[in-house]
Amino acid sequence: MFEELDIPELLKLGSGLFALMLLAISLLAYHRSRQRRLLFVSGAFGLYFIKIITEHLDLFFPNLETSLLDLLLAFIDFIILLLFFLAIIKR
Repeated sequence: MFEELDIPELLKLGSGLFALMLLAISLLAYHRSRQRRLLFVSGAFGLYFIKIITEHLDLFFPNLETSLLDLLLAFIDFIILLLFFLAIIKR
């Protein structure tokens, strides 16, 4: 199961962990400043972490339906971009 992981997969998992750290930092920044735009950024980082975990569900559930999973991942990508956009335009 895990012996087949290669460098690109490890980098993806590393970026997921980095997104989790950025989520914690952005939530801490929101707690200190109360700027609502930081909630949008936090949501985007959180969804990115969820996306990375979702992409690797096939390691644990090999019989998972991939077409539904692909649709979910595309939807998560859209929501991530939307949250970053809202964070940029929010006053």
